[in-house]
Amino acid sequence: MKKNPKKSTKLAARVQKTAEITGFTTDYIYLVLRGDRKDTDVMQTYMFLHEGENKLLKAAKQLLDLKI
Repeated sequence: MKKNPKKSTKLAARVQKTAEITGFTTDYIYLVLRGDRKDTDVMQTYMFLHEGENKLLKAAKQLLDLKI
């Protein structure tokens, strides 16, 4: 029997936030991310959140490097 890989909590939180913003269900968001559905608005929202997290993390790391 095939095991289901554990979902990342960051991914799940990002999907939940995307669903809240776009008004779609989390299941639909996962379908779009997998490529089973095409929805540019959902993908743009998801990628905006993802890139924002990356920028925030990078800025935090730079800030910590300056203090050390």
